[in-house]
Amino acid sequence: MGYVFSLTDAQRQEKWFDSPRGQRMLKFETELFSRVWAPVSPQRVLEVGCGSGIFLEWFMSQGHMVTGLEPSGSSLDLARRRLGPKAGLDNGFAENLPYEDNEFDTVALINTLEFVEDPYLALKEAFRVARRNVLLGALNRYSISRVQYSIERFWRDSVYSHARFFSVFQLRRMSAGVLSGAVPIEWRTCFFLPPVLFDYLHPVERIALFQRHPFGYFIAMRIDVCCRVRTLQTPAFDEIPAGAKVSMESFGCWRTSQGSPAAKPRID
Repeated sequence: MGYVFSLTDAQRQEKWFDSPRGQRMLKFETELFSRVWAPVSPQRVLEVGCGSGIFLEWFMSQGHMVTGLEPSGSSLDLARRRLGPKAGLDNGFAENLPYEDNEFDTVALINTLEFVEDPYLALKEAFRVARRNVLLGALNRYSISRVQYSIERFWRDSVYSHARFFSVFQLRRMSAGVLSGAVPIEWRTCFFLPPVLFDYLHPVERIALFQRHPFGYFIAMRIDVCCRVRTLQTPAFDEIPAGAKVSMESFGCWRTSQGSPAAKPRID
C-alpha cells in the first residue's frame, strides 16, 4: 500500500506551501514543468497522488480539465476545499487506477513514486491510462538536499523518512522497462543547493543550461507515450510498394466465392 499521508502530514504540507519560501519554490517547480511539458492545447490531466490539490490547482489555472486520485482521505478533504466542484477527485492507489486505457492526455505523478509500494507498477498504470505524456516530479537521490534529509530523519519526524528517492537515470530505465524500449524523454532539475540558499541563487537556477545537470533536488520529467506496433485494420488500404502487382482477391479481408478465407496476398 505504500505510505499514506495522515492529517498531520497533509497539514504540514499545506503550511509549507503557504509559507513565502514554499510559494517561491512551488512557482519555480511549475515553471520547470512548463518548460518540460509545454502543451499546445488544453488537455485532460490526471494527477495520481494529488495530495491537497496544489498542483491540480496549477493545472486548472493553465486551462486543463483535471482529475485527481489520492489514497489519503485527509488530503482529499483539503483538495475538495481548495478546488470545490471544479475538479474530479477520487480515492484510490497508483498501482490500480480506476480508469480506462488512454482515458487522459497526460498523467502526472508529482512526489508520488517516492511513497507508493510498487513504483514500477505505478508507472505501468500511468502509461496505460495516458494517451500522450506521463509527467514525473521526483526527489533526486543524487542531490545535496537528499543527504541533508537522510541525516535529519534520525532526530526529526518527517514524511521523508518514508520516501524512496530516484535519479534521472533510474527513472529513464524504469520507463524504458515499462514501455519495452527507449522513448522520447525531456527532463530538467532544480534546487542544486539546499532550499535555504534558493532565495539568493534563484537567478542562476533559472538558467536553462544549468537545469540540464542531473543533481538538482527536484526532477521534472516528461515521457512521451509512443505506439511501437501498428495494427493493420484494413489491409486493402495499406501502402503497397511502387510497381508491385497485387491481386485484391488475395487480401485476408476477402473471401472466396465458397466462403473460405482468401489466400495470403501475392506481391510480385
